[in-house]
Amino acid sequence: MKLLLLVLLLLVAIPAFTQQDSVKITTPGDTVVVTETWTVRQLKQFARQQRRDSIRAHKKVWLSILGGPSYNPEASLGVGGAMLMTFRMNPDDTISQRSFIPVGFNISINGTFVAAGAGTLFFNENKFRIYIKYGYRTEPANFYGVGYDEIKKAEELKDRYDKDSVTFHKASIQFFPRFVWEVKPNIYVGTLLDFNYNYTKSLADWMKTNPAILKYGNRYHNIGIGALFQYDTRDDVATPFEGVFLSAMGTLYGKYLGGNYNYEMLELEYRQFRQVFKRRSTLAWTAKTQIGMDNVPYSELPNFGNPFDLRGYAWGKYRDKSMAYGIIEYRHMFMSQEAYARGAFWSKFGGVAWIGTGTIGKTPADWDKWKLNYGIGLRIQLQPRKNFRLDIGKEPGQKWGIYMNMTEAF
Repeated sequence: MKLLLLVLLLLVAIPAFTQQDSVKITTPGDTVVVTETWTVRQLKQFARQQRRDSIRAHKKVWLSILGGPSYNPEASLGVGGAMLMTFRMNPDDTISQRSFIPVGFNISINGTFVAAGAGTLFFNENKFRIYIKYGYRTEPANFYGVGYDEIKKAEELKDRYDKDSVTFHKASIQFFPRFVWEVKPNIYVGTLLDFNYNYTKSLADWMKTNPAILKYGNRYHNIGIGALFQYDTRDDVATPFEGVFLSAMGTLYGKYLGGNYNYEMLELEYRQFRQVFKRRSTLAWTAKTQIGMDNVPYSELPNFGNPFDLRGYAWGKYRDKSMAYGIIEYRHMFMSQEAYARGAFWSKFGGVAWIGTGTIGKTPADWDKWKLNYGIGLRIQLQPRKNFRLDIGKEPGQKWGIYMNMTEAF
């Protein structure tokens, strides 16, 4: 209602300023009152933008699609992009954040087809959430063995022969929902279900004799259940400007649930976000570890190098029973919050830069070799606090990887 009144007042006021070059207008910022001198054209832009945002904020479904050429170490050259769908589970619930379901896709010249994403559904004034990770993949994948010693030998084979000595073809399906309830302000507890299916073929000769592949074969599925705890003060789940996120998650996989193997997985994660310089500039950092126990299949071993952590590493190259990584990322959206509010074109664009490091080991006591990672990225805001991201990341000494997705990496 306040937004509607503001728009009406502006529309009424605009004709009165048609004989003036500019007018001073005071608009509320996030924490302070900001006074700017706006031209008549800017006032009209502001009114139109506020009207569009007001209409869209109440839309049942808001769909955005963006894509183009892509390249990453696994998929080679192709076409990739992302689709973002946002909506409210209950139109009368204006406190809950808009639910969002992104889908990243990639089709490439080497036979890759990927459709995957991770979204969040919000219910009951943000007191109940469902996080959903899902994906279907048929693509070339990397296998350098398990642990640094086997990775080194595989790299020597790759240098001596060609990249096909460390790749195979993989088809996989994953459905991974997590359900959390707010038990106290900012404190959530919940449960989860994880189903994954994996099929591999076209293995190099040395892979067929690798102990991990001999033990688990080329086709299996796993089903897991677990529990999680979260502390979350982020001002927005998809694109935070401020806040802290802590998560602890434990999952049990077993034949007793209908899967092929018995194993356990522990995951700990820390994220923090802080505004710097201005409202739309954010310094973000994260640290995460995964520890697997018992008979973890090679495709499910803790690893890094995917589009949501150390972007630029070959996905699956570094895997072992345990993994850890850390990233510091600076995110900057161009122009001011006021410029965005009045619909300035360049205010929807931004950039990021990050540096990170990661390691693997049989146990955390073996985390003695840390790998460097860095990269830059482009951001295009398609919906309020919902960005399309194009990231270019690198493993030192290797080619750059290019990734397209919706929402931030973390």
